Amino acid sequence: MKRRKFIKAGLTTAVAPVFLNGFGFKTLGASVMPTAVCDYTDRVLVIVYLAGANDIINALVPVNHFGSYQTERPDIYMPQNALITLDNSLIGTNQDIGLHPSLSSFKNLYDDDLMAIVQRTGYNLPNRSHFASEDIMLKGIDGSISNADQEEGWVGRFLKDRYPTYRGIPFGDEVDPLGIILGDTPNTGFHTTEAHELEINLSGQDPAGFYSVISSLSGEPISQIPNSDHGEMLSYISVLEKSTQVYSERITDVFNAGSNTQTYPNSDLGNQLKTIARFISGGSMTKVFMARKGGWDNHVDLVIQGNTTQGQHADLLADLSNSLQAFQQDLAGLGKANQVTTIVFSEFGRKIIQNGSSGTDHGTVSSMFVIGEHVNKGVYGQNIDLSFMDNQGAPDPAQLENDYRSVFSSVMQDWLGASDDALLGTFSQTPSSVVLNNIPVIKSAQTVDPNCYFAPIQPVSMNLSFKLFLEGYYNATTGLMGTDLSSSGLLPLSQPYDDTRYSYFGTESINSFPANTVDWVLIELWTENNLVLDRKAVLLRNDGQIMDPATGSTLVPIGGLYPEPFRVAVFHRSHIGVLHKNTIMAVEGTTSYPNITNSATSVSGVGQLKDINGTYVMIAGDMDQNGLINSADYSIWKRANNASDYRVTDLNADGITDAADYDLWKSNRSKMGNPLVHKLLKR
Repeated sequence: MKRRKFIKAGLTTAVAPVFLNGFGFKTLGASVMPTAVCDYTDRVLVIVYLAGANDIINALVPVNHFGSYQTERPDIYMPQNALITLDNSLIGTNQDIGLHPSLSSFKNLYDDDLMAIVQRTGYNLPNRSHFASEDIMLKGIDGSISNADQEEGWVGRFLKDRYPTYRGIPFGDEVDPLGIILGDTPNTGFHTTEAHELEINLSGQDPAGFYSVISSLSGEPISQIPNSDHGEMLSYISVLEKSTQVYSERITDVFNAGSNTQTYPNSDLGNQLKTIARFISGGSMTKVFMARKGGWDNHVDLVIQGNTTQGQHADLLADLSNSLQAFQQDLAGLGKANQVTTIVFSEFGRKIIQNGSSGTDHGTVSSMFVIGEHVNKGVYGQNIDLSFMDNQGAPDPAQLENDYRSVFSSVMQDWLGASDDALLGTFSQTPSSVVLNNIPVIKSAQTVDPNCYFAPIQPVSMNLSFKLFLEGYYNATTGLMGTDLSSSGLLPLSQPYDDTRYSYFGTESINSFPANTVDWVLIELWTENNLVLDRKAVLLRNDGQIMDPATGSTLVPIGGLYPEPFRVAVFHRSHIGVLHKNTIMAVEGTTSYPNITNSATSVSGVGQLKDINGTYVMIAGDMDQNGLINSADYSIWKRANNASDYRVTDLNADGITDAADYDLWKSNRSKMGNPLVHKLLKR
């Protein structure tokens, strides 16, 4: 049984967000220790992905290897006197960096103590396919593991562990998603195997129309993300649901409440960062934003011949540098700079040698940038050694010094408070050779107090025993329900709730029914805020007990819950659905025994059960399952009159639609179910 309700999130043009609005640790079920003041909930991580593999050697020229740089790149190297010296204190060392002249804004950020550069980053056994490498780095794995072996993105795992009770549906105080991805293509970084409730996708990042299209988050999860160099793993059908409008309204409200203080480059990246700043200033407490800038695959015309400081790469670097400086200045002007840390990465670097087209080809190690008010300025790691190449002219993979997961995990722990266990869960297939959280890019005075680290909350498994009776099926003389449907062979062997009234696609089935089987019913587990945790089709026994179709036991196993209260809703294909009033606490290894047959007030709402000689039964006649028994149900009965098979019109379960069923409908005409229950049925 799946833990939540999902749809396959469709992404064709895309921006992907996950929102969270001002939730305290307790509200979202995060686990923290109470011995410190843990006021870190407003902290935000922004990830900027440079798609196409930035040529880090021309961006950050290793001046201590300038002779090799000039030799290996005779047509595309930049004159040494054109470079911007990053840090005078590093001159003459193996960290002496000359910035591309288009990176003057990076120089400003560095001089203002706002930037750290982490060199020789990447992963073991690098894959030089753009799509495969992007997929690897967003899944938190390396080249030793097949991409298909890991179905989740590391951001999704982090958010799922950090906020285990978040539902991905705006409701009550929980009105924002947990993360937002902006950019021109989707990716797997926010996926989890359980759901896409951690991801929303927007179309267009212009300041007025960025929220124009949203893909909603519910339905079946991705069963597998195929490993493909062409990115087929990102091709999912887009589905829009009612919650889309709710998100859209919230996004619009947050955007309208926000503002900007700076002029950004009029570029895709500039507009993405401008949108993020406006979100943050407007009150969104989204924890992770991701922006994307493509165009870095410069095999041809990296530079302009005769003026190597100009060209495609120079333009890209200028946009990147200027956009990030504008973003940082904007955050400062908005009074939000102390809340945000930004990480910039690319899927790999380029070869040391130039190619024959004034460009460079796919390489291995690269560099990452960490930017923010609380960042420890500096250069971490040595320059790439341009004399140490593999047989294809790329930096030998042995030059890897800082696994990319070490960079991300250092920020996840020191900035966002992930415990060691949480990091291991986030990067679940990290080999022991990779040291997580070993790079002090966050100032020690601003690191999260270890007493405030969160650890993943383990899910709970328990049993549910539930008792109910169905009107028409129930015999007041015997105190039991009839079993004519099963004894006549009319019951379907697979659960019957996969039509549009329920949109439930569980695989529950049985080879043969126990003799005391009455029918199938659908149960749902709801949070106290009326969000659906889970759904499961079960069998109903003649004494009113539900049965697990897999075992025949009246103790139905429920897994994947978290230690939180929940309620049980019950639906039958021809009866008004009901919601049990009392909450149940999910506790590992326990069993709960709700019974709605002994009191009219055991379910929410007024008049939701019928009293038959002191026994309370679910009300028959709602054949179209809209929560109202009326002429529409009569029309369904009329069309099926005299039919002898498994139909919603057979209200007394004798296998025949006839006058007895009409009499039941007539006795309940105009009865109405709890609007909340039947509204959510149409999810």
